[in-house]
Amino acid sequence: MTPKPIKKIGVFLRPSTPDLKSTFEEMQAKFSAHNIELKLDSISGAMIGFRGVEFGTLVEWSDILLSIGGDGTLIAMVRRAHGKNIACVGINTGRLGFLTAIMPNELESFILELKNAHYEIKEHLMLECSIIREGARYYTFGALNEFLISKQSLSGLIDIEAKIEDYSFNTYFCDSLIISTPTGSTAYNISAGGSVVYPYSKNILLTPVAPHSLTQRPLIIDSSMRLEFSVKESALLIIDGQENIDILPKDRICIQESAQCAYLIYPKARNYFQVLREKFKWGEL
Repeated sequence: MTPKPIKKIGVFLRPSTPDLKSTFEEMQAKFSAHNIELKLDSISGAMIGFRGVEFGTLVEWSDILLSIGGDGTLIAMVRRAHGKNIACVGINTGRLGFLTAIMPNELESFILELKNAHYEIKEHLMLECSIIREGARYYTFGALNEFLISKQSLSGLIDIEAKIEDYSFNTYFCDSLIISTPTGSTAYNISAGGSVVYPYSKNILLTPVAPHSLTQRPLIIDSSMRLEFSVKESALLIIDGQENIDILPKDRICIQESAQCAYLIYPKARNYFQVLREKFKWGEL
């Protein structure tokens, strides 16, 4: 996907945050001063008393999509736009902000970069999960960060049988298992002891959370490999920390690289390793 001058932007706001109305109005005025039009999606519009546009229509109208919120808002927007072949960008009004590339105080300069096509579009691998139930495909989902297979109760461990390319290679006894993209390596994965992986590489990360055995270590594999998981008791599949699906003991959880990637916009001056250093305060005493 090649950068192009931006004239029309579809906007998503962090849900349940009506105080973003003034923020949106200020940003709308700044974009309008550069002849860039903003339109809200219908859910965001209803939240702040604006008339919004139905999602499918908004995607067709927009040159790019923009989220105002934190990484979670951007991830929700990317998941919703999965397969629509449209680039996305986030303005960070949240906390950590690994994926949301722009801070509010950087907006003026970034508007000029969008207007003059002086920005980068990076491809981020996404994962696709299908649940096979009673021999039929029951659900299919996309994730930008991770899928989490988790126990349903607070007590005890979950027993997860894992296959790679139809070969049964491990049985995880743990609180949960993270199946992550490189983009998601700095999310839940890192807090569970998984590795930080360069976000534009092609890998899948398997990280057990609180494993029963010390021999159960994080594993990084090539993204071309097909994974399959099953559980002996009812469990939960959690998608990017935003959606929960009940898993039954006879279900097959099939995960692989999605045919469609996510396209995220960043300023040309952004350096990923500088972001890591700043967010994690590496090198500081």
